[in-house]
Amino acid sequence: MKKKYTKRQIQAQNTKDTIYRSAVALIEQHGFDNITIEDICKDAKVSVGSFYNAFQSKNDIMFRIFKMADDYFETEVATRLQEGTTKEKILRFFHYYAEYNTERGIDFVKRLYSGKNNLFSTKGRAMQNVLSDILREGQAKGDILPSIDVEEINRFLFVTIRGLVYDWCLHDGEYSLTEATETYMQRLLIPFLTEDINEITDETKKSDSPR
Repeated sequence: MKKKYTKRQIQAQNTKDTIYRSAVALIEQHGFDNITIEDICKDAKVSVGSFYNAFQSKNDIMFRIFKMADDYFETEVATRLQEGTTKEKILRFFHYYAEYNTERGIDFVKRLYSGKNNLFSTKGRAMQNVLSDILREGQAKGDILPSIDVEEINRFLFVTIRGLVYDWCLHDGEYSLTEATETYMQRLLIPFLTEDINEITDETKKSDSPR
């Protein structure tokens, strides 16, 4: 049964969403560290008290940004990665990662990639768990070398993709992040995959190539 909300609860949620949208817009323009709660409230046309009714602190805005990304991967992306080989699943996972960043926009992503933003290094995020599940399944199927720890592979791939996103930001998004991600990941996965899965991939490429 769908939960019914009171008018006050609906109004509170609408206010929270308004504050969040204003905060995101200001972060895109000025950067997270260069805006204040007062700036956000002024843009959202709400009182400071309303802000604190919705969020405990300015940092909660950043937490919500990252939680929305985690929720997307945990629900939407994980559902789309049920079929295919282990390698295909990993490549599609990072395709969605690149696509998600691209859709956020270069200006906004630039602001997120700050040396002061340590949320990227938070362990146990839902997004990371989705990838770890794929890697564990791959090891169980014999697609990924058992000698390498799943969490080590996970960290390696995420550190690399963040570096690529950072480079994309440095170049003002002048190249396709999704295409670059595909190219890099194809090469990066080779040391982690068993010979059998690499051979399958090579044979697939040959069969797909024009004759």
